[in-house]
Amino acid sequence: MKKFSQLALPYIIWSIIILLLPVLLIAFYAVTDSGNTVVNFSFTLQNFAKFFTDHDFLLILWRSLSIAFKTTIICILLGYPIAYFISQCKDRTRNILVLLITLPMWINMLVRTYEGAVLLGMVYNFIPFMILQINTSLSKMDKSLLEASSDLGANRFQTFWKVTFPLSIPGVISGIALVFLPAVS
Repeated sequence: MKKFSQLALPYIIWSIIILLLPVLLIAFYAVTDSGNTVVNFSFTLQNFAKFFTDHDFLLILWRSLSIAFKTTIICILLGYPIAYFISQCKDRTRNILVLLITLPMWINMLVRTYEGAVLLGMVYNFIPFMILQINTSLSKMDKSLLEASSDLGANRFQTFWKVTFPLSIPGVISGIALVFLPAVS
């Protein structure tokens, strides 16, 4: 087992370099004055004060949050029924549909976004993330729970609302994270 943990070391180092180092650089630039030399650094919180007091920055932040929220809601509303349909298909059909959902992701995001309005472009860009997360959650669901619900007298809507939807919430939450966070940035 120790040999397997040693295999993870390059991945951990790579993750630190690729993920942590840029975040640390951004944080460093956020608390320093512009025009600093390599030898002397002047630390300040003036950049944060300017961000939270400048109307233009706050307007940009509000617009980003608004577009991200709308994108996430639309992706849930469109993605959930599609993911539900895909999860009900046979394995071969499901694989083909998942491939069709992921095909648009192979096109450069900038090219896809310039094709239309920003919100439409954002939904187009991020809906595969929502659909794939919900589909995974629904596909892993124990189908005997649906049969039990039917045996206990629940109709299709009651079965969906009381069994299927609550069990798919982890997929919805994962989809929200995968849509909202990149959309807001």
